Amino acid sequence: MKYNILLLIKTVMLAFFSLLWFILIQAEYEMVTKPDLQKEFPGVQGTGAVYLLGFIIFAITAVSIVLFFSIIRSRKRSETI
Repeated sequence: MKYNILLLIKTVMLAFFSLLWFILIQAEYEMVTKPDLQKEFPGVQGTGAVYLLGFIIFAITAVSIVLFFSIIRSRKRSETI
């Protein structure tokens, strides 16, 4: 039962990060195609905003990959128990 709850939590987190990744990819695309939007990003202006958003997307991708492999390991572990 404990493994199932952890698996559910990890799956929900992976789905949330996937949605967040998709939204940020769309935002970065809009910033690249419409340079005026780079000025509206709070705190960072110009191409720095695009680079910052790219780094955030990269970090979300790394977390998603770790969660995905963790889910696979949890499933294999729960099948053996």
